[in-house]
Amino acid sequence: MADSTISGGKSHFVCRRLLAVVTVLCALGGVVYVTGIGRQIHQAISNLIVPQQEAPLKRRSPPMAPPSEPLEFKTAAVSADYKKCSEYGAEILRDKNGNAVDAAIATALCVGVVNAHSAGIGGGGFMIIYDKKSGKTRAINFRETVAALEKAETMRDIQHLMFEWKEREIKTRNPGEGEFIGVPGELRGFEMAWKKFGRLPWKDLFQPAIEIATNGFPATPAILAAIEKNAPNVTNDPGLRELFKPNGQFIKDGDLIKRTKYGKTLTKIAEGGADVFYRGKMAQQIVKDLRSAGSKISLKDLKNYKASELKALETDMPGVKGYKFLTVPPPAGGVALIDILNILKGYNFGPDDMKKHPARTYHRMIEAFNFVAARETYLTDPAFDNKVDEVVRQMLDPEEGERLRQKIDDKTHPYDYYGPINYHIDVTDGTTHFFGAKMRSLELGIIYNDQLWDAVNLYVNEYNLQTDSLRPRKRPMSLASPSIILDGEGNVRMVIGAAGGKYIATALSQVLMNYFWFGDSLKDAVSKPRLHSQLFPSIVLVEPNFPEKYIKGLKRYGHKRITNDTALFTGTPLQIMGVVQLVVRKDDGELLALADYRKGGVAAGYR
Repeated sequence: MADSTISGGKSHFVCRRLLAVVTVLCALGGVVYVTGIGRQIHQAISNLIVPQQEAPLKRRSPPMAPPSEPLEFKTAAVSADYKKCSEYGAEILRDKNGNAVDAAIATALCVGVVNAHSAGIGGGGFMIIYDKKSGKTRAINFRETVAALEKAETMRDIQHLMFEWKEREIKTRNPGEGEFIGVPGELRGFEMAWKKFGRLPWKDLFQPAIEIATNGFPATPAILAAIEKNAPNVTNDPGLRELFKPNGQFIKDGDLIKRTKYGKTLTKIAEGGADVFYRGKMAQQIVKDLRSAGSKISLKDLKNYKASELKALETDMPGVKGYKFLTVPPPAGGVALIDILNILKGYNFGPDDMKKHPARTYHRMIEAFNFVAARETYLTDPAFDNKVDEVVRQMLDPEEGERLRQKIDDKTHPYDYYGPINYHIDVTDGTTHFFGAKMRSLELGIIYNDQLWDAVNLYVNEYNLQTDSLRPRKRPMSLASPSIILDGEGNVRMVIGAAGGKYIATALSQVLMNYFWFGDSLKDAVSKPRLHSQLFPSIVLVEPNFPEKYIKGLKRYGHKRITNDTALFTGTPLQIMGVVQLVVRKDDGELLALADYRKGGVAAGYR
């Protein structure tokens, strides 16, 4: 019997096949994570803008309620941000005789329609694939790239200006413009995975997404919240306004959203392949769209874009004897997740730590997050500097993790205690991370990314790395961490990933600790309130339902600035701190699939 697993920040799959003829294909265990069009800014700035006063707490109920119950299946399971997309993935496996890669691509394309504000073919991502039969793991990198004509000096000038606008509180310029649109990679990544491992015809993978784009879908709470927080941007862009503010009124709860133009674009790609997007008339229109926004992306950039295969990171699962942990290397962020667990595993956390000493346990987590945040600043695209390999080696080293753990005591410290640091800080200008470059093509219906904001460092560090500077054809760092966990016999026991930018590593680490170390049920492991810290700014973020008694306890450890107002941190008020999707295989072989309630996702599958 062969196992097949697909998982990721947007969608996760586990399937089990009985047919020997598809053993190799269905032995694929993989993760799909589409970074989409989210936006993040990292800039070198002084600590003067970090609030020195105690940050306020703004109480509210969780964004979605009640927490999701895991769904149990026997043969296949799919977990995605939207119920219908999960069901489409299950249908690909059950009714179409597709494999896990087919289902992953179809589901991700569907999510790209519904989550127009944060995913789609205008972005990029990563995939990790585990073949149980051969024992090999493959990682596919289809992250966005910098245009070949772009100059590093120009990008740094823009970054300096952006910092000045933030410092002076000048908000007249919309930063979501063409300078930071990366060459989209999603379709080339899906194409590579499909050619290597897919079973169904290419066009069949697009039909669910085309159907939901053409027939429409009810406005989701997630997209309505994104529109509300980006009302000026939606109003100012003709393409976004056409879709989300027809007849001069914003769409509302219960309205049907039809992405007809996007559906036609997907139809052409389904019929003609990924080359339709990267060459010919559609490519010409894409370049026309992007140049109108100030991008330097050319027809040659699109034509020359290639997805690449990376050597996946494989290491012992920290704190779980006999298990293996598989994830994607830089420019993805799986190494940060492993580093957090490596630092904390020496505490031998168990259920009693969270029951009897919750404040102390969370304090230790925060300190580990800060150590890893300092080390993250040295990561960059290894294709541009092989010295990154040494940084990764240190972050994977259990002895190095133990050395850092021993530096954790019962108090907080100045930022340089956690260093050396490459002086990154996560700030925004008051806009949110949604709708990427804040532009939608009036011709094609595509919403374009602005992922190059993920790489805005201005200085050279002690490794002589200009991390994570923008250079032609470079891929910016991402914290996307699609991961697979194996038992000692090579069986897939969990596939997990998350969406959420800077929150990804801390969200995933807490879910893994909750489940494997603290003994929580799968439901509680995902739904338990989370916190986040990344050293800069010196604020601990907590979700709105984080227990008040724990907050009081953390303050006794020196964490004075604790807030759930993420506007002080990312510019987006009361933001969700990561959306985790996962599938677990129990000891009896049954599958448990859970979609994070924070975004209203629902899993699907069949017995």
